[in-house]
Amino acid sequence: MLFGSDNINDFGNRVQSCRMEGDSMQPTIEPYEVVAFVDCGGCALTSGIYVYTMDAFGRPCLFIKRIEPLADGSLKIISDNHHYETFTLNTDEQKEIKIHGRVVASLAVRRFV
Repeated sequence: MLFGSDNINDFGNRVQSCRMEGDSMQPTIEPYEVVAFVDCGGCALTSGIYVYTMDAFGRPCLFIKRIEPLADGSLKIISDNHHYETFTLNTDEQKEIKIHGRVVASLAVRRFV
């Protein structure tokens, strides 16, 4: 065994994955990295990186962003790449967002095609 079992978090069957598209989370998450996330009950109660769906460009789109809950109930949405603007969703605007889970890891992927 390469790693002891104490090095593996027990997420059970709750781990899901998706691929990072774009550069908005660089340098933390690079384009095409596979992101592992766990169910968070549809809420961002603590600051962290989350996977969520929101309408953009006239259709539902999947996003991976840093979310910071604020004291007034709003959510600050942050891209780690400073070329992208931070924005805030108030409680009414949060009805348009579906949070799928909190990111727990990312894996670099080498592409050959």
